[in-house]
Amino acid sequence: MHELGIATEIVAAAVSEAQKHGAVKITTVTIRVGVLRGIVPESVRMFFEYAVKGTLAEGAALEIEEEPVLVSCRDCGDTPASGLTVSCPACGRDGVAVKGGDSLRIVSIDIE
Repeated sequence: MHELGIATEIVAAAVSEAQKHGAVKITTVTIRVGVLRGIVPESVRMFFEYAVKGTLAEGAALEIEEEPVLVSCRDCGDTPASGLTVSCPACGRDGVAVKGGDSLRIVSIDIE
């Protein structure tokens, strides 16, 4: 249930930033979440709806962009993977570098 803490922090950060810009309402918050974070999007949305009550973000939409895992292979370059792996999903070569897939950040906040 770490999604409750994540949703609460997202709302707090969005409200703080919106207030700096004199906003009266937040209409949309867009976040980017890496697949390796193990976050359940539906749970984050549910807790977001709870966390926004009584704030500038009440009624705001939460948009979630998924950040894929990229595997960097000497032969194939960067290739998307479905999860953490030590081999290239394209050619099967071992010893690849895993890039991305672990972020959690606010991408944008739409305000009025």
